[in-house]
Formats: sequence, C-alpha cells, structure tokens
Amino acid sequence: MFSIDIRSGKLSPIQDVPTEGKTPRNFAIVPSGSYLFAANQDSDTIVIFRIDPSNGRLAATGQVLHVGSPVSVTFVPAD
Repeated sequence: MFSIDIRSGKLSPIQDVPTEGKTPRNFAIVPSGSYLFAANQDSDTIVIFRIDPSNGRLAATGQVLHVGSPVSVTFVPAD
C-alpha cells in the first residue's frame, strides 16, 4: 500500500499486506470501495480484507472463500 503526496505525486510505502495464500493472481475492490478480495491460485482461496475509509489501509476480516484455483475476481451488477 502506498500514500500519494497530492502536491508532488510521489508515492510512499505505508503498508505491506500478505494475501494469506499461495500464488496471489488478482485482486478486486468491491464497487463501494469498502473491501478488497485477493485471489490465491495455489491455495484455492479468495481472502477478504476491509479497507479503512480514512487512510486506505487493509485489515483482514477472517473471511475466506474456498474455490478451485481462482485467477481473477470481477464484480458484476446484480439485476
């Protein structure tokens, strides 16, 4: 995770978050911006992280979806 200096555009590291799985392949942020889903291909998991709205930092929720070899996460509108 990085912060952005709004004057210079410079990035500064603020957080390093493991995906809690093997071979992370993709991640997606839910449309509301409140959660990040990380797909771990070789551990057959998608791990859910909460995004702090005040600073953008991630926190593990403890929620893990068990799926076969996830390589991509996409959110689509429900009709």
